[in-house]
Amino acid sequence: MNRADPLDNLGSGDAVSAEIPPAPEDYEFEYPLVSERSKGDLQEFGLNMVDDYRDFKHELLSWLATYGKNPEKHEGLARSTLESTHYKLETAFRWLWRYENQYTTQFTPDHADKFVRVLDQSDGMIDSTVLHHAKDIKRYFRFSNHVRGTDYEWELDVELSQANGDERDYLRRSAFEPLYQAALDHSSVKSYHSVSPDERSQLKSFVAQRLGIPKEKVGPAEFKEANSWKYPSMIAVTLDTGLRPIEVGRAKVSWVNLEDNELNIPKDEATKNEAHWNCAIKGRTAKALKRWLDERASMDKYDGRDELWLTQKSSPYSSKSCNALLHRVIESGDVPIPEHKEISWYSIRHGVATYWANHVGPHHAKEQLRHKSLNTTMKYLHSDAETRNSAVEQIW
Repeated sequence: MNRADPLDNLGSGDAVSAEIPPAPEDYEFEYPLVSERSKGDLQEFGLNMVDDYRDFKHELLSWLATYGKNPEKHEGLARSTLESTHYKLETAFRWLWRYENQYTTQFTPDHADKFVRVLDQSDGMIDSTVLHHAKDIKRYFRFSNHVRGTDYEWELDVELSQANGDERDYLRRSAFEPLYQAALDHSSVKSYHSVSPDERSQLKSFVAQRLGIPKEKVGPAEFKEANSWKYPSMIAVTLDTGLRPIEVGRAKVSWVNLEDNELNIPKDEATKNEAHWNCAIKGRTAKALKRWLDERASMDKYDGRDELWLTQKSSPYSSKSCNALLHRVIESGDVPIPEHKEISWYSIRHGVATYWANHVGPHHAKEQLRHKSLNTTMKYLHSDAETRNSAVEQIW
C-alpha cells in the first residue's frame, strides 16, 4: 500500500488523572467485537491475532463505555455512540495492519495523521465522515493515555470545510472586526490614575495575573506594561492570512515585511508546502505589527529568539495555546458567535478562506491561504446566505 505523507499535527486526549480504575470486564456488547472484514484480514497474520484483537477491543470498548465521555466524572459514551465508534475504529485498524504489513494494536498520532490524509484524499469521502473518524481516533488516544500510560496528543490539521453536510463552524465575516476589537480591549488596561480606588484594586489583580507578579507590586509602571499589542497583532495577521496554529508558533520576525504590507514565508519554513508565500496584510495590521515589534524588542524573554510571538511561558504557540488565547479574547469582548457554535483558531482560518474563495476568487484565495492545491481552496467555494441575499437584491 502506498504510504501517504504525514500531516503536521493532531490533538487529542488531554491526559487526566491516572487514578481512574479499570473498566468493568463484564460489560455486554450487542454486536461482534471483531467485524467479519477485520476477522478476514487478521487471519492472514494468524488465528491467534483474532483472539488477541478481540481481547483488545473488549478492553477498549469497555473503557469507553465507562469513561469515554468524561473520564474525570466516570461518564461513558452512549450505546449508539459506542457502536459507531467501534465500527469506525475497525476501519482505522484494518488500515493500520495494511500500512504496517503486520498485526498491531499500537495506533500512534503519526498513524492518525497518515490515516486521516488517506481518508481526505479518497473519492466520495465527505468532510463530515473524516471528522467523525478523527473524533473516534481521539477517543482511542484517551483510552491509551489512561490505560497504557502513553502521552499521545493529536490535533486534526487537515483542510476540511464542512462538518455535517451543512456549513461548518467557521467565523463569519461579521465577526472579524468585533474579534479584533475584543483583542484590543483584552490587551488594554486603563491608566493607573484614571480609575477609582475600588476599580484600581480590581485592575491590580488583573495586571498581577497578566504579568505574573504579586498584586502588591503592581503600580503605575505595571499598569502601562500590561498594555500589549501581541494579541491584537496575532488576531489581525490571522484575520488577513488565515494563519494555522502551527504557523503562529513558527512565525518569525523575518517574515514581517512592513514596507510592502506583507507576510513573507520562505519555502523552507512553510507549512505543508515547498513554496515561497507572499501574503498581503492590511495597513491596520501592519501598524499593529509595527507596535508589537517595538514592544517585543523591549522584552527580555525575546532576547536571542526569532519567534514572532511567544506564550507567557516563553514557548512557541500551539493549537492548545492558540485556542486558549482565542477563548479568552472572545469571553472578554462582544463577538457575534451563536451559542451552539464551537469556535477554535481554525475557525478563523476557515472563515478567512471562505470569504476569500467566495468574494475575492479561488485563485487569490489559494495564494493568500497557502493551499498547495486549488482543489483544497474549492472546498470553501459554496453558497451562503449572505451571498444569496446580496445576489437576489441585485438580480433585477
